[in-house]
Amino acid sequence: MVDDMSTPGPTTPGITVRTAHPLEFPVITDILVHTFAGDPGFLRWIPQPDPGNRLLRGLFELQLQTRYATANTVDVALDESGDIVGVALWDAPDSDHGALDEARLLPRLVALFGARTPQFLAQGFRSARMHPKFPHWYLYTIASVPQARGTGVGTALLTHGIARAGEEAIYLEATSTRSAQLYHRHGFVPLGYLPDNDDLPSEFAMWRPPTMPR
Repeated sequence: MVDDMSTPGPTTPGITVRTAHPLEFPVITDILVHTFAGDPGFLRWIPQPDPGNRLLRGLFELQLQTRYATANTVDVALDESGDIVGVALWDAPDSDHGALDEARLLPRLVALFGARTPQFLAQGFRSARMHPKFPHWYLYTIASVPQARGTGVGTALLTHGIARAGEEAIYLEATSTRSAQLYHRHGFVPLGYLPDNDDLPSEFAMWRPPTMPR
């Protein structure tokens, strides 16, 4: 579920992309919650209503502490002052892309979502069916602070992840036509809309095919 990839202006000078430190997770959580509070993808995943974005924040905190703290990758974009202005969450090719995590963390998910846990899990299973059936990188989210949007921060995070993936495939789900167009310009091709049973805009599955070694 990726968005926040508004049409870029000139690439922001002085942007550095590196792996995040766990001590930065609270700042990263704030950026993610601010970015995705009204995003169609997360509105579908997070049982509504969600006053104060409590459930969305709890989900990101849980995912960062478990899914991304060890096995996967959190990239941050820093400006010239060293402040975090963007973040990208990536699942590595040997990851289960959240499916097993959700099973292992079922008690904590129930504590967070209560009786609405099945709604959350069902959406996860629908999304998992669209993933390629072979190892691939999964771009879960890209987000940036409001003042950095449209300045190339998201593009810097994306190109950094593409370079790391090398010849391996990358899969993502775009939540807007605008972001899908940008991913297409970076070599992603459409796979189709994710199945859903509501009136929210559908997410658009895309992938960047693996390249054959020369």
